[in-house]
Amino acid sequence: MKRRRLARILIGTSILVAALIVGIIISAVVAGRKNRENYMNSAVSGEDINTVTATPDEAIPATPSAATPDAEADKSGDDDSETVTGTVTEDAETYKQKEYSQEDDKAAPRFLSFTNEVYLKTGEDFDIHRYIGYADDIDRDVELSFDEFDTKEVGRYPIKVTITDDTEKSTTRDMIVNVVNEIPSGGGDIKFYNWEDFASRYKADDNMIGIDVSTFNGDIDFEKVKEAGCEFVIMRIGGYDNGTLYQDGKFAQNFKNAKAAGLKVGIYWHAEDRNPIEVKNSVAYLMSILDGEELDFPIAYDWEDYMNFEEYGMNLYDFAELLPAFNTEIEKYGYEASLYGSKSYLQDVWTIPEGEPVWLAHYVGNTDYPDSYYMWQLSSIGNIDGVNGYVDLDVYYGDS
Repeated sequence: MKRRRLARILIGTSILVAALIVGIIISAVVAGRKNRENYMNSAVSGEDINTVTATPDEAIPATPSAATPDAEADKSGDDDSETVTGTVTEDAETYKQKEYSQEDDKAAPRFLSFTNEVYLKTGEDFDIHRYIGYADDIDRDVELSFDEFDTKEVGRYPIKVTITDDTEKSTTRDMIVNVVNEIPSGGGDIKFYNWEDFASRYKADDNMIGIDVSTFNGDIDFEKVKEAGCEFVIMRIGGYDNGTLYQDGKFAQNFKNAKAAGLKVGIYWHAEDRNPIEVKNSVAYLMSILDGEELDFPIAYDWEDYMNFEEYGMNLYDFAELLPAFNTEIEKYGYEASLYGSKSYLQDVWTIPEGEPVWLAHYVGNTDYPDSYYMWQLSSIGNIDGVNGYVDLDVYYGDS
């Protein structure tokens, strides 16, 4: 997150004002991390997350203060505890990316995320990177172009968005930009998926049902969660966000209380690595937090900043190095690793090693994901006694 530097305050009586300003900035930083968290903490149910259409009732505004395509819905519960941050142990800048020739380029660049229709307030700058993410198999600096339109004139503007790699292979998609005087308000309340309904439909003798949580779920009463019929909880231990390693502000509390309640426990790592050295640093930090505790599930690798992929300086071959590196590092400590991902990205973006345990995210009543998975996250709008607001719902099938 970008942090503003406070100007020096020359008058001694302004110390109190300075302290208040610092407090506001810290709150903004925490809120920024909250908005950037992956859609594991989204309260939006969708079928294919790499394509977004904003209707007037659920507009995606272009104003900085409003929701953007990569901003996640607020799961109930304030982030009232600061994360504990760490530093890298090995300089990732020393990592040298592999070199590829144009002969290695076999495919056109691809959109990883694309917002079909957006709303822009008259006179506002149009930053298209807020609405798309893209990558190429070889090229790390894909050229982007799109049709111009008048941001000062109200209207509905169809534009073509094109990405082109070094070999002149290109991909084009259509986008609608609505320039309006006022951004339409958001839609109505989203209904909860009650735990009782979820349990009656999906609980079976040969599976377990549970939830996954992070600091954004606030303080959780795991005794009530257990009494409701929940059998396990997967919790965010921390992550790597904008170059900073951090511990989830509620992890220690969640882990202790979930185990005390008799729930089976697992963890996931929110990743934004660019190369195997950053992965190594992330795992070392993760293990310093975990401190040898026993887990009941594989440690899930959760990389999903696809809307900003082009900012990472990676191609898809580089991206394919991350998961094997994570697996290797996790196994060094005697744990098992797994991959968390939505159906579309698991099928279209990830190169999944043979035998890799997969935690599938697919928000539908019955998934048609064709490959094996040991756990299925099927909703982010669950409701269970002991958790205030929305919570993710999961079904564990064991080795599949």
